[in-house]
Amino acid sequence: MNTYLYDVKTKCPVCGREFTYTKVRMSHLKVLERRKDLYTKYDGIDPFFYDPIVCPNCGYAALSDVFNNISDEGKKEILSKITTNWTKRKFSGERTPQKALESYLLSLYCSQLKNDKDIIFAKTCLRIAWIYNILNDSSNENRYLKISLDMYKKAYEGFEAYDGEIQLIYMIGELNKILGYRDEALKWFNKVINHPDRKNHSLIVNYAKDEWQSLKI
Repeated sequence: MNTYLYDVKTKCPVCGREFTYTKVRMSHLKVLERRKDLYTKYDGIDPFFYDPIVCPNCGYAALSDVFNNISDEGKKEILSKITTNWTKRKFSGERTPQKALESYLLSLYCSQLKNDKDIIFAKTCLRIAWIYNILNDSSNENRYLKISLDMYKKAYEGFEAYDGEIQLIYMIGELNKILGYRDEALKWFNKVINHPDRKNHSLIVNYAKDEWQSLKI
């Protein structure tokens, strides 16, 4: 297994069985590139491939920070819609782009079944788009970028409690730019540049200024 990876044991909140999943030693990684869509390229590994935790026993999957956030009704939905047709398979160890995509698509479906917040859908779809970019599948990349944009806007318009609103606003601007919606992108980047909390988020504000300027040229 890749030296940047290590295994951890946990208990599935849906089926109650213990399983092993793989994490990344982030402190050991070397950054090669930081893109304006907040994708960070590292030397030798894509850490975001490993964010979805997948129970190999029942098929429940979720991003790591919300893996244990599931209601009794959500558990019933997972057991009914996924587990009944599930074939046990391995998700620990190194993940290829295809295996990462499988993990994220399963996590997205689980999010639908357990009614996750819009911000979770937005983040998941953005990362799916990143994987399709790696796989040179522009059609599916654009499809999931559009879904991500819609969900970021829903999260913003729904006034969800989100620690980091300015980053959410920035991502709406950035996705509009990537998808070619120039006027919308300018509007959202301007919101970042003039945000009341801008002094505490200098990196995001500088990104927004750079992107705003590039669209004005």
